[in-house]
This record gives sequence, structure tokens and C-alpha cells, in this order.
Amino acid sequence: MKFGRVFKQSLTNEGFPPEWVDSAISYSQLKKCINRLTNELQQVGLDPPTLSKLLKHVEDYNAAADQDDDQERPFEYILNGDTPADSSSKSRRPFHPKLLFYVNETTGEVHSAKLNEETKRKLQMLAVETGISDLRVTEESDSTKSTEPIHGPTSRPGYRTVEVPITSDTEFFTRLTTEVSGLEKLQAREEKRMGSKIEDLGKQIATLTDPSRRSNKKMLTAWRQIFQMYIEEGIFFGTTEIDHKAHDSDKAMQRLAEFSNKVAQTGLVDQMRKKDNLKALNMFMHINREILQGLRFGEINHSAMLKILKKFDKRTALGVKSAYPRQVEYPEFSEHLAKSVCAEVNTQILSHIPQLDDYSCPMCFDLKWRPVKLSCGHTFCIRCLIVMQNKKQHNCPFCREPTVFKANSDNLDEELAAFLKKWFPDEVKTKQRYNELMAGVDQYGEVYASQKCVMM
Repeated sequence: MKFGRVFKQSLTNEGFPPEWVDSAISYSQLKKCINRLTNELQQVGLDPPTLSKLLKHVEDYNAAADQDDDQERPFEYILNGDTPADSSSKSRRPFHPKLLFYVNETTGEVHSAKLNEETKRKLQMLAVETGISDLRVTEESDSTKSTEPIHGPTSRPGYRTVEVPITSDTEFFTRLTTEVSGLEKLQAREEKRMGSKIEDLGKQIATLTDPSRRSNKKMLTAWRQIFQMYIEEGIFFGTTEIDHKAHDSDKAMQRLAEFSNKVAQTGLVDQMRKKDNLKALNMFMHINREILQGLRFGEINHSAMLKILKKFDKRTALGVKSAYPRQVEYPEFSEHLAKSVCAEVNTQILSHIPQLDDYSCPMCFDLKWRPVKLSCGHTFCIRCLIVMQNKKQHNCPFCREPTVFKANSDNLDEELAAFLKKWFPDEVKTKQRYNELMAGVDQYGEVYASQKCVMM
């Protein structure tokens, strides 16, 4: 199936909002511009086979950059004709592409022995009719030399530069540039809209998980498990050494489905008995689906842009596919939007519920029960510190500063201990029982852990 039809079906059937569809790349209209351009070129004998022989693509030119063959190139296609008055301006320049060829001022011959007679005749007629038709013959000027050409331009003594009178390429690039700008504006609007929605959900979850309310304690554990699975899944961005890049829409869709299945399988949804909790969870899932939709929308539009530029080159042989993106940067609508919105999710939602990993002792990888902060700034649970002191380990395991033996009861971080007791009540009780057990083992030996209390 041709890309144009696939692109149209994706926009129609994948549930994108109408304003998104209206902002999409108009692939079919751009194809019509290309058709009109090829007709204009054929009128002067520059059909694609002819141009493909005469014009060298940028890739070929770069590969042979050490060869001084500029003087042998019969045509030059200059993509941008104007430079902005303010060189520091970030606004896009209007496109005024020019297709130029060279005529010997003495003989009137077109500069190329490789042209067939019919094409050479038509071009010579254009050169002769300069000033009568729309064709312009121009001297090498400063404005021409300051443009950003695909191949040049080059100064050729004894030759005059003649511009082929085509207009459909200007229409093509103007339309494409306008649509790229439209995608950028859409991206900005979506960031603002979703940012507001995420902020509201964050406030709602903060209320539902406030540990000061006794009724929230069970829900706090459930929400923590959900967010822990969400972080571990790495839906939109990899979090491991092997997978540390942004994910495309297919991979993100798979990860989101896996996360949803895990939440369902653990029975956490059933624990959301209160209507407000279930509503907040559904909104959280909806926001992630919206991020995924934006990712997909950006990908198909990026593909549409690359495909239409490829088609432009194939039908005209003008070789702009590699030069155009450098002059008009395609907005990374998908990845940028996903990155910014995911950052909002982290700061506005996930941050309301502290995760156990953020408060684990770096020695035992368990909760820092009765945390002790050394003078070097590193914090350990009290049992790990006692173990280090018993082993006569003077230096901090991280910075190697001799701070372990200096620690005493004054180093207990009471503020952190109160925070952990508030947010991790079950984990604190479990760690406390474990530490009491291990203290008995230290005093009475391993048998203490296996013996039960016997009443005499």
C-alpha cells in the first residue's frame, strides 16, 4: 500500500483530535505541487532523467569534495534566495528556490556538452528571450553568493547566470514550511494543556495519599506499588544501561500495555474501592495514552515529511532531501512532547509518593531504619553502621573519609526517621523487628533466631 494512503488512514482511524489532523502534513497537496513542478521542468526539456544526469546530489558531492569539478556542473539549485535582515533571528526565512544554468557570453552556448540537442535548444531560447519572458539573466552578485545552495553557487568567468522560470517549487516549500510551523504551535498548545491536567491530577493524588489521614494508609501502599511498577517499566524512556534511549510509539505502546496488565494482575485496581482513587487512576492511565498518541502523531508526520522530500527528489532530481531539514528543522513533536510531559508526570504526580528505593540504605538495600548521617554527609541505617564499627571499618564506604568511628547518637537523623515512619509505616515496623532479631543473634548467637520462647 502506498504511503499516502497509509498516512491518510492513520490520521483518520487512529483517533487523533480534529485539530491535530488539521495540522498534519498535507501529503496529497504537496504531491500535486510536485506534479506541477515536473510539468514546468519538462517544458524546458528538464525531465527527471535529464536532470539526474546533470545534477549531482549532495551525498555525491560531499563524497567527492576533494575534486575540483565545480566548473563542470551545468546546473545549480539554490534552496534559499534571501537572508533575514537580522542574522540573529530564529524565525524561518521564506523560501525562494532558484534553478540556475550558465550561458557563455561570447558564444551563447549553454554550459554543458552533456545536454541533448532538444534540451539545449530550449534553454538557449530561454536565454535569448531574457527580458521578454519571466526568465531573468543575472550577474553574480553578493546576494546570490550569500545564499545557502545545495551545490555551490560558483563563480564562472565568461558565463552569465540564467534562472529557469519555475514557481511550483516555491509553493511546495512554502506550504511545507508553514505546516512544520503549525506542528510547532500545536506542540506548544498540547504541552500547556497537558501540563495543566497533570498538575490537577497531582494535587488530587497528593490528597488521596496524605499519610496524615488514617483512611489513606492502605491506599498509600497501593499507589506506591503502582508508581513503582510504572517507573520500572520505563514506558517512554529506557532506564537501564542497555536501554537508555527514548522509545518509539510501538515500543511505548507495548510497555504501557504490560504496565496496565501488571496493575490488573496484582489486584491493585480492586483495592481502589473509593471512587476518587479509581477516578484518579483512570486519569493517570488516560494521560499516558495521550502521551503515546502524541508520540505516534509526531512519528507519522515526520515520516510524511521525509517521504515527500524523497518523492520531490525522485520526480525532479533536484536533490533537496538532505539539505532541506538543515534549513527547516522538523519539530520533534513526538519525543519532545513525551519528554516534557513525562517530566511533568514525575514532578507533579510521582513525587507526591516517596519511593522505597530513594530511602534505602546503600549497604543493606533496605529501609534506613533509625538513619545515621555521618559527618561526610552519607547516611546509613543504624545496624549497618554498628556492623561497620564492630569490624573496625573506619572509612565511609563511599567517600573513604574516616567518619564511621566518629558517629554516635548525635548523628541520628531524627527528622528523616520521622519522615520514614510517616510515609513507610509498614516497612519501618518490619525493619525494626528484623533489627531486634539480629541484635539478639549478635548477643546470643545464631541459635537465638531459631529458638522459640518457652514458658517454665
